[in-house]
Amino acid sequence: MKRLYLPVLILITSFLMIPAEGQSQDIMLEAESGALWFSRNDVRIPNDGGTEFDMLGLIGQDAVPYFRLRLNATFGERHTFRALFAPISKVGTGAFDEPVDFEGSTYEADLATDGVYRFNTYRLTYRYTFLDRENWTLGAGAAALIRDAKVQLTQAGINEENTDLGFVPLIHLYAERRFGDRSSIIFDAETLASTQGRATDVSLTFNHRIGESWGLYGGYRLIEGGADVDEVYNFSWINFASVGVFINLW
Repeated sequence: MKRLYLPVLILITSFLMIPAEGQSQDIMLEAESGALWFSRNDVRIPNDGGTEFDMLGLIGQDAVPYFRLRLNATFGERHTFRALFAPISKVGTGAFDEPVDFEGSTYEADLATDGVYRFNTYRLTYRYTFLDRENWTLGAGAAALIRDAKVQLTQAGINEENTDLGFVPLIHLYAERRFGDRSSIIFDAETLASTQGRATDVSLTFNHRIGESWGLYGGYRLIEGGADVDEVYNFSWINFASVGVFINLW
């Protein structure tokens, strides 16, 4: 139940940061779906003493559906706040080619092993628009990401998991190229790297406004990164073929 409170908390926090009354407001809701597939998911837990293995050998590389929700609030034309809920989950069954030490237990080779990989994120972003011309909009800001991650392995009576609930700061970059009044291409990125790991969520989408208050978009999204710390080594590359709808609430 505690995980359910996080997106609500993010939404409340974003609206507490609303600028003074009297400025122009634009509130937009986005719902995105499509298919995701992994290109990489390397795991070693614990980092010191565990066995590195390819999680894709258990959960597979086949595409599965996903969804994400985002609320955007722009005030005074230059200040934009965003609240995002983006769950990711993939499960599957496979077998290891060699014994694997994971969370203090040894998983034997050539035995059926169930794998669970979860990476849910809750994110709050602020962007300042420093350029807004006829065909171009450019902005930059910062994001606060809360990750809710889990890696779980089950084999013949052995069931171990590693969970992580943590905070990650990110840099936000935004560029929009408009083609007339209704169509545009948007580049949107949130990223940061350090000696302990990195995180990147970047998308390139084509957007088309159909009515005065709503429209559709589609494109490609990439999430890449991971952690290399004492407790965990895990790096993933996730691809997304995305379609979405945006609705202006007011």
